[in-house]
Formats: sequence, structure tokens, C-alpha cells
Amino acid sequence: MTQVPLELWPVVCRLATGAAWPPRSEASISAFFDFANHQQILPLLMEEPNLPSEIAAAKPKFRALCAFYRKRYELARAAILELQRVLGADAFLILKGSDYCHRLYPRPELRPMVDVDILIPAAQFHAAIERLAAAGYPRKYSDFGAGFAPGHHEYSIEIGNVHVEPHRSFGQRVRARIDYVGMWRRREWFDGESFSGYRLSPADAILCHVFNLALEEFSSKLIRYVDLFLLLQLYESELPECVVRAKNWAIERALFSALHLVCSLFPVLMTATVKAAIDALLDAPTRRFLVDRVLPDPKMEPSGHVMGRNVQLRRKFALMDQHWRKLALCFFSVYETTVGSAIEWRIRRSGGLIPRRFTIRPQ
Repeated sequence: MTQVPLELWPVVCRLATGAAWPPRSEASISAFFDFANHQQILPLLMEEPNLPSEIAAAKPKFRALCAFYRKRYELARAAILELQRVLGADAFLILKGSDYCHRLYPRPELRPMVDVDILIPAAQFHAAIERLAAAGYPRKYSDFGAGFAPGHHEYSIEIGNVHVEPHRSFGQRVRARIDYVGMWRRREWFDGESFSGYRLSPADAILCHVFNLALEEFSSKLIRYVDLFLLLQLYESELPECVVRAKNWAIERALFSALHLVCSLFPVLMTATVKAAIDALLDAPTRRFLVDRVLPDPKMEPSGHVMGRNVQLRRKFALMDQHWRKLALCFFSVYETTVGSAIEWRIRRSGGLIPRRFTIRPQ
């Protein structure tokens, strides 16, 4: 059984109801369960044996969702098997929830997934997309403008009503100097429930996770922090190597911020090894700047950039290691949006079957 820190549930209660733990009224208990479901931690809540009687008594009302999450996993598994059939098991590796549900959780349905993320080497990316299209899985336009630009870091397809995102990188490459070639070389084989495949090595999995948290400016659902908690519990010994790679990849701020926030949420993680990693990242004034003026408090601020676009942008640039990369990202974003919008306009004008913008699924 995955041991989720008990500090999680008072945080959920405070964010859901604004009241102290545990919730007492029927309305507060319902809000607590609804919020847990929104944060993708309801399956873990349903498995938690150490809950107040009021919460435990409400569990039967939400049992149907457990079957829903199991079915969702089965659909995702079928999509991954189809990807392996079309591309070959050695052509990609799985990322994020598709990896964590086997790596970190005793049963895959305990870690809900919205979609399936895979990483394909950049040199083989277009060939893989063409093979998927030839197999009946053409590109699905779930974005517009920049999403049409050549070299965009991710595409979207749909396999059996499962949204699949093939990545050639985790984000715009100008954000950092991540060594994707080395990451691919270090990938590891795993045997999961009903399928096997490739995934990131332990240190790379931690760094991928913290980088993606930084891409969201740490306004992430609580399940992402639980993932990090479990990754660090399992691979704490990898942290010295993570520090070295974070410096080389220019993602020190992402790694420091993630370690600080997850230890703030779950103090049991603050071991000597984690503290040494935190102290080895950045300088003291930069660490203090990030803590005092940039980072959200996930115990008090709900996910989803509730503080507004201006705060989101300020955090986005403050979380990048090098000043020139902030300027480069601005120019690159303008370039991708301009070129992508022109390509989108040309396809629409020629009669291409692209959904209208207001019908496209928000990311």
C-alpha cells in the first residue's frame, strides 16, 4: 500500500472548505470529496485507512468512481499497447502518470491520468507521427497558433478516445539545455501490469517531474506533489546526481523550488540528503527570493493559476535560470505564434479539416 502522508488531508480540507480538519457537516464532507476528485487524489483517499469516522462513513457514496478510474486506466493501457504495435516498443518511452501508475503506486488506477504522454527522440519524431497517421491516427488539433509551428515540442493524437501527446521535448528548448540524448540513452525497461516498456531513469524522472512543475509555475494539482513525494521517497539517493544535472541543464530553480514546496507540504521529506540537495542549489539570496516573492503556497493557494495571468507570467520568468533564456523565450514564443498562425490560416483557407478555435479543448 502506498503510504500517503497524513498531512495531505488537512490541506485538502482547508482548500476545499476553508475550515479546519476534519470536515464535519454533510456539505463540507461532500466538498472535501469533490475537491479530492478534482485534484486526482480521490482513489488514494478511498484507500486511506486512517481517516476520521465522518470521512470513512462517506466513502460508499464515491465507490463508483473507483470503477471509473479502473476503466480509464484500461483504456490508457490499450492506447499504449496500440502505440507499441504501430511504432514498436523501443521507439518511445512513457512519461508522467503513465509511468508513475506503475512505478510509484501498487495499483495503476490509484494514479488517475487525463491523457497519455510519450517521449520520442527528436530525430525520429516526424517519422513516428507519419506512421501513426498511416495507421489511422492522424494529428488531432487541440491547440492553435503556436501549435502549428514546425518543431513545436508536442503533438496530439487520439487512440480509442484516449488523448495521447507525443513529445519531442518537455517544452520549448530555449527554456533550458536539457540533455535529451543522454536521457534517452539512460532510459530503462520496466514490466508493468499487462504491458512492458521504456521509461526514464530514476534521476531523469525526478528532473522531468520538477521541470514540468516549473512549466506550470507550480500551480499544479496535488497529485503532482504526491508523485514527487513518492519519487523522492523511492529515489532519495539519486538527489546528488539530480543536483549535478540540474546545474548542467540550467534548471536549478525548478529543482530547488520543487524540493522546497514538497517539503513544505510534507515535512517528513526533509531528510539530511534532501536538505543537502537544497543547500547545494543556487545561492542563499536567490533561494530566499524564490521563497519570499515567487513561489505559491500549495497549502493555501489552489491549483490552476487562480492568482491571474500577470502573476503566472512573473513566476514563469522568475523560475528560469538564465536571463538570456527569458528574452529568448519571448522571441521564440512570438516566432512560433506568428509562423504557426500563418500555417493554420493557410490550412483553413485550403479547406483543411481543422476544428474551429472555440471548439478546441483547452490545455
